[in-house]
Amino acid sequence: MNNRFFIPSLALILAVAGIYFTWGGKTNRIIIGVIGPLTGPAAAYGKSHESGIQLAVSHINSAGNTAGKVIEVISADDQNDKVIAAEAARDLIYKKGAALIIGAISSDNTMNIQRICEIAKVPVITAVSTNPFITRVNFPYSFRCLSDDNVQANELARYTVEKLGIRRIAIIHDTNKYGSEGARTYRRNAEKLGQKIVAMEEFSAGDINFRTQISRIKKASPEGIVIWGLFKESAMVLKHCREAGINVPAFGGDGMALPAFLTLAGISAENTVLTYPFDPERGGLDAARFIESYQKRYNILPDSFAAHGYDAMKLVGMAIMTSDGTSDSIRDSLSRIRSYSGVAGKGGLDETGNETRRVQLAFVKNGAFVPMPLTGENK
Repeated sequence: MNNRFFIPSLALILAVAGIYFTWGGKTNRIIIGVIGPLTGPAAAYGKSHESGIQLAVSHINSAGNTAGKVIEVISADDQNDKVIAAEAARDLIYKKGAALIIGAISSDNTMNIQRICEIAKVPVITAVSTNPFITRVNFPYSFRCLSDDNVQANELARYTVEKLGIRRIAIIHDTNKYGSEGARTYRRNAEKLGQKIVAMEEFSAGDINFRTQISRIKKASPEGIVIWGLFKESAMVLKHCREAGINVPAFGGDGMALPAFLTLAGISAENTVLTYPFDPERGGLDAARFIESYQKRYNILPDSFAAHGYDAMKLVGMAIMTSDGTSDSIRDSLSRIRSYSGVAGKGGLDETGNETRRVQLAFVKNGAFVPMPLTGENK
């Protein structure tokens, strides 16, 4: 035998074996990829999301109830860019051997990741992105553990029409998929209830001047204003509306449900009503333990992004327990979870992989979010 050929051949065999044992599910290590913005203007969302996931992984691994499997998280910074998000998904799946992806934050990025995952037959679960199309158009490898825009917007529309009797409303929204789909969905649901949309304006991420849009909104004389966007721009829009003398009630989606929104908007945020994805009361003892562990580990209280990231990872842990560790098996296990108890409350996944938990609203009082009670729900 010629040793010149034997050594490289042996190396090749070992390399191939390594790939087989990683991708074929024959190792006790299961890699979960996490994608979100860890730098840039949206980093507050991504870091909270990642922190919740990392805490959940530590709890799952220490509990030792995943049939000997150890979960390892590899995070990727998408910088809130949908092209970078897609590249991160390819790298995590094809180079790192990720069996599942959790992410992203913005719906634009999640939908790009989703395309990669569906082709690769690797499940993706989003804890944050709310565009209905992520789970409602027969994508078998796509899941979500947060109420989508259709559910959120419908609840908010019902509140403004049926509870407050508002008949004329203006909408201003981000141009990204989160903002545009949320605004369109609110409009569709509100008009069915007889509400008239008197102005429909938009802004883009990073905008700081909203004078033209606010001027048109003021001329339309609305009885209320809906803002659908992320916390920074939404806070500035609200402040500028108040400065322009638009003092009608304000409403918004869960992109505003961050302490940073309250800080930036200041007194202008008072009495704002928004969809509120994390009321610890709904999560009961699970939420109390989560908050205590999170605060001990990170020295800060968790927000909704941390809570939903935690729940997403715990759902993945549940699926891994009843799987063989391969992507297809984890996907099949996830698809069978019809109910679960999370830190954000009792939830479940329907036949499309979409969250079934009811939407809760909250209002701002004295610089804090105050959850509104949900009737008929067992905590």
